[in-house]
Amino acid sequence: MIPQSFIADLLNRIDIVEVVGRHVTLKKAGANFQGLCPFHNEKSPSFSVSPTKQFYHCFGCGAHGSAISFLMEHSGLTYVDAIEELARSAGLTVPREERRPQDLAKQQQAIALSEVMSPAADWYKQQLKQNTRAIDYLKGRGLSGEIAKRFNLGYAPEAWQGLEAVFGSYTQDSIANVLVEAGLIIQSESKRYDRFRDRIMFPIRNPKGQVIAFGGRILDAGEPKYLNSPETPLFSKGNTLYGLFEARQAIRDKGYVIVCEGYMDVVALAQLGFANGVATLGTACTANHVRALMRQTDRIIFSFDGDAAGQRAAKRALEACLPMMADDKEIKFLFLPTEHDPDSFVRERGAPAFEEAIRQAMPLSSFLIQVANEGHDWNTPEGRAQTQHAAKPLLLSMPAIALRAQLIRELAQRVGITPAELESFCGFKPVVEQKPMTPVTNNGSDKYMSGAGSNGKKPWTKKAPVSSGPPPTAPTDLAEQILRILLQFPFFARTLEPEAKRLILAAAQKRSEKAMALMADLIFQCEQMPSNVGFAVFQEQLDRAPLAKSYAILRERIMQSDLTEDIAKEDFYSTLKKLEQIDLKDQMTEIAARIAAGQTQEGDVERYRQLMTKLK
Repeated sequence: MIPQSFIADLLNRIDIVEVVGRHVTLKKAGANFQGLCPFHNEKSPSFSVSPTKQFYHCFGCGAHGSAISFLMEHSGLTYVDAIEELARSAGLTVPREERRPQDLAKQQQAIALSEVMSPAADWYKQQLKQNTRAIDYLKGRGLSGEIAKRFNLGYAPEAWQGLEAVFGSYTQDSIANVLVEAGLIIQSESKRYDRFRDRIMFPIRNPKGQVIAFGGRILDAGEPKYLNSPETPLFSKGNTLYGLFEARQAIRDKGYVIVCEGYMDVVALAQLGFANGVATLGTACTANHVRALMRQTDRIIFSFDGDAAGQRAAKRALEACLPMMADDKEIKFLFLPTEHDPDSFVRERGAPAFEEAIRQAMPLSSFLIQVANEGHDWNTPEGRAQTQHAAKPLLLSMPAIALRAQLIRELAQRVGITPAELESFCGFKPVVEQKPMTPVTNNGSDKYMSGAGSNGKKPWTKKAPVSSGPPPTAPTDLAEQILRILLQFPFFARTLEPEAKRLILAAAQKRSEKAMALMADLIFQCEQMPSNVGFAVFQEQLDRAPLAKSYAILRERIMQSDLTEDIAKEDFYSTLKKLEQIDLKDQMTEIAARIAAGQTQEGDVERYRQLMTKLK
């Protein structure tokens, strides 16, 4: 494990403008730098990088984070690899906290496996160049040498111990055991032999481009048509998508990803101009697959065969998508005619026809209703009740977003009940409108108000829409000022005395109970952070907080703020002083009211004098 204190220190040392500037052309724009967002297509720059906050934010698609996040999202690095790359650039050595022996053994095992995958891929690639039959097969499928090179395609000869040419005799246990663990050879009772024989080889790569597994396609008739590597410490089918490494840039360029059923679909589509395709690896689409895709794009098109197997695969994909749906995501299901797969469809009808089929693909909402109604009759009470029953688990798996509300309304109409009745049937709690303190701008300075903002902007999600214009102004509020400062300088909250916390929370409560809850949570989040943590690390923690959407709205508005620590400190303690004076006056007013009403309590007069002395 890497100590959190080191990560915080690393982000304080590196220059995020330099890191991002290696990949994005940035120009100075006020206190920040600005450029075209690398995560979505845009013509005018909405991607902002703050050198003081060490943070980037796109006002167009909502992408945001630290230098670590940027390398993970843009370059496909893992969390640890991104930290190590930044540390190297800063001349630092990444420290490691002491780990358990089993963790070290697991890491060493993964390193050993990764060291045999690349040589195997290179050997398969060399064998392809020497095998006319395999080359003719690929040419017959319409693939060019350029595409074969891009996907690093290879060929596994029919020999039983072909990989001995790379690794030596299988009788040597030291190497053979690693090859067995990597899934390259099979250990039987009597011998060891190659898993892949007489097959076109499709290397499967991780986000860094490293080969972690293989898929093999038989050239002639036979079973299984496709053969995958087994699960290994390097490779998990439920976490891996074939072609994602190769498709990342095309996904960004086209704005969507096509999820196919097979390797050949992905490679053939790339040959035909659709390089934004990926495939599941002989397993159903999982939540981890969907999560990986949503990190790349907001639009996912699942392309399945129209037969029963394709319908089953589509249902599994639907179930995987529902828990992660958001109102800024678009997921569709494309069912091709039974005689076609994506490859044959494009070859027969052309790329424009395939693009039109994608545009006309079934929205997730329509497919959900179709699945719920499958085998039931809309025209009978029994059929409608069965549809309602089938829809319940699907709706329950969705977050409380606008799409779910729309689906409830439409389904309720179809089954002949009210939306409230359907919500009650599903067990949903009544929705209570939340009005968190959200920021607004007043003459260029950052202020906050209670509520979602009169511009109707929804709470921020990863791909939040661009604001149509500056929000309305609001009067200055001391609690809002505290909120703004703590969001940027969390370490101020670590020095708060209990009385100061009480004053801050009381001031927020005057706005609303929701405002007080937000303030209380922010103070709690601040107190969890080490003293050396800066803006970027703190925002990543807030992204994991229950009130993440409210914090995201606030963060978007303060990205252009050039508030320095010195000024913030002066404002913070000045605001606390004002809150204390207001509290003293409120207490004096309360005592004076009792005296005027003839309801004086013991000690009121003396307390009033003490309060007046404190105010002077």
